[in-house]
Amino acid sequence: MTSRHLSIRARLTFFFVISIAMVLVFTGIALVSLVHRSLVTSASNQVQNALTATQERFASGTMPTSHVVALPVLGDVVVQVTNVSGTQVWAASTPIVHAPVLAHSLSDPTSSNGLALELINNARTSAIVPELSLGQVATITTPRGPGLVFGFVYNGPINHRVSILLASVAVSFPLLLVVSGALIWFGLGLALAPVESIRRRVDAIAARDLSERVPVTGGDDEIARMARTVNAMLDRLEASSKFQQEFVSNVSHELRSPLTTLLATADRAANDQQNADWSEVTETILREGRRLDVLIDDLFWLARNDERQIDATRVDVDFDDILFEEAARVRSVKGLSVDTSAVQPTRVKADPAMIKRMIRNVVDNASRYAKSELRFDSHYDEDEVVVWVSDDGPGIDVATSAKLFERFVRADPARNRYSGGTGLGLSIVAEIVARHGGRAQFIAVNQGTRIELRVRRDGRAN
Repeated sequence: MTSRHLSIRARLTFFFVISIAMVLVFTGIALVSLVHRSLVTSASNQVQNALTATQERFASGTMPTSHVVALPVLGDVVVQVTNVSGTQVWAASTPIVHAPVLAHSLSDPTSSNGLALELINNARTSAIVPELSLGQVATITTPRGPGLVFGFVYNGPINHRVSILLASVAVSFPLLLVVSGALIWFGLGLALAPVESIRRRVDAIAARDLSERVPVTGGDDEIARMARTVNAMLDRLEASSKFQQEFVSNVSHELRSPLTTLLATADRAANDQQNADWSEVTETILREGRRLDVLIDDLFWLARNDERQIDATRVDVDFDDILFEEAARVRSVKGLSVDTSAVQPTRVKADPAMIKRMIRNVVDNASRYAKSELRFDSHYDEDEVVVWVSDDGPGIDVATSAKLFERFVRADPARNRYSGGTGLGLSIVAEIVARHGGRAQFIAVNQGTRIELRVRRDGRAN
């Protein structure tokens, strides 16, 4: 099974167990090595102390010549005293008192006394030599003359103690690893339990009702922050879901009206071709067809903008030129008076197609409400270009006007669908000014309605 098929709990447990195992291995090696060095150092000191004690014992007094002097065992150390030539044993510790000469002395410039020893391996010493280790040699003065004293660690106590330590490590460390693994497994289970609870809760919410939320525990730990983040995501999902449902409903409603009119008109004309007013039929089809064309174009633009598929260029755009063009169009098409006396030369770095669409939507919106006159104004305000489009219509409630920039929202006087509004024009305006680092809003005036557009002169979004 690959790591992709393992749960986070299993992967983390495996990682920590492997890590602990590596730590235990290195710890065991270091512990055994340290204990071994400590035992060797202690044993070497004991051998040296035994040699010194033996030298002091025979420095004065008498020594029998007829038999080997039996010496007491000093801890784990045995000693053997021989003549200089190494042919006779003069004294020895009790365990080796009957043993023959066990070692010869050698010259060794690296040792502290210039001497080293070499064990004698033959048939007579084969039973004893394997029990000796860490041998040292020194000269000694005895009543029988100069001699040599050999000291050894006897009966392998170091190896025995190291073996006991290795056995203890071999048993305790795997047991410790198993216990650690179990504790890590249960600990991770407890730590991840809230995460699993949140996952199940989100799964249930996604299947039932997006208005439900994940319980948030107290504190500011990772779980609490994750719960708050998940709830914030659910808020956005719920809002997006509601927006999508409302959007589909609004689109269906907007499309149904002209299609119903088209079908009803065509059906009446087809059922009574002789008496049908074909000029009225033609006018109705053209009017509703244009409405469908504008609506579909607006929907397509918003869909592409939501998906960031509209590439915006940055070139010099003169707001005053666009406003003068719109003024001429309104005068010729709408028959309204347009005051452009307050239009000043204003230039920005922007996408010309978007800016023209934005101004066209605002002007068309004002034209639908105007009684007889529109007023245009453009000027600089520090690093922004400000455009005002005013009409002499009935006016709106500025306090609640922000909702008019939402999709498919109309002011009450615009409820007449035959006026040409789709409820998307101002939402497109809001999207365009936002992409150019600006904002759109209605501002209070004494008479009529005024919409204000602010666009950064460099055209950059904030």
